Amino acid sequence: MIRVLISTGDPAGIGPEISIKAVSQLLDEGVKFVPILVIDEPVISRVKKFFNVKKKITRWTEDKTGEIFFVETGVIKNTEFPSGINHHLTGMASFKYFEKAWQLLSNQYADCLVTAPISKTAWKLAGIHYSGHTDALSSFSGEKTYMLMGTKNLKVLLTTVHIPMRDIWKHLTVEHLFLSTKITSEFIAKFFKIKNMSIGFCGLNPHAGESGTMGDEENNIIIPAMEKLRQNGFSVSGPFPADAIFRKNISDKDFDLIVSLYHDQAMIVLKTMFFEELVNITVNASGWIRTSPGHGTAFDIAWTGKADVIPMKEAILTAIKMAKNN
Repeated sequence: MIRVLISTGDPAGIGPEISIKAVSQLLDEGVKFVPILVIDEPVISRVKKFFNVKKKITRWTEDKTGEIFFVETGVIKNTEFPSGINHHLTGMASFKYFEKAWQLLSNQYADCLVTAPISKTAWKLAGIHYSGHTDALSSFSGEKTYMLMGTKNLKVLLTTVHIPMRDIWKHLTVEHLFLSTKITSEFIAKFFKIKNMSIGFCGLNPHAGESGTMGDEENNIIIPAMEKLRQNGFSVSGPFPADAIFRKNISDKDFDLIVSLYHDQAMIVLKTMFFEELVNITVNASGWIRTSPGHGTAFDIAWTGKADVIPMKEAILTAIKMAKNN
């Protein structure tokens, strides 16, 4: 049975609620997997009290039987921790949950990892210097990682992620676009069993540069990267105006992968059109599996019972599917 580690995110946000509810609902729906939550016991107690969760959550050991297990870090020591705000204590807790989950995954105690949302501001308050999960995973694993946003019928590579717009020029090079697209395509082919992939590139400038009249990045960076991919056997098209490629692909499904050049170029479309089913997948060459719901900590509705559990369920189901295909 697939063993799924779940780093439950920032305790001040919706992470613990959606993690425990998602696991409980999936088990009730007959999904066969072994959930291992990384969370402190006082956080579990608060979730069970606030949201009337009845399922037993058992401290994890390899030889123990049960439905839901947990591993704790000891950062949160009682149920009176901050909620709905950025705080150094909950920021540290979310990082330690994530770090512990990675250690367990890398030592093969589980088959895949699902991460609930963290706050980058809370990490900063706790003295954690990473810009997010993807950046930290690159450091932990010692290899390049890339962010792939997936829905049931659409997969989008974000070639630059959590960096200021003024800095994307440091990253958008021919080699970066080539390598990130190549590794992502190979990753998708392995874990989603897609053969003869079709790849569509977004342009960077309005109208994809309008033949160089609105910018030269298409001619100088994107097209050379596409040509290098073609020389390596990949089927690529574009660059297409970003305001057209998503709409056309949603209706016509022309591409198995869309390559986006900066965070909001893709995320505005994806969160507007596919919020409930959007899953963040970390691409890597080694083949370990990490997914996450495509939303944040939602401090404004934390600990109110208003959080939508469907995105977390989709992240878990995606991780299970990938682990089965591994």
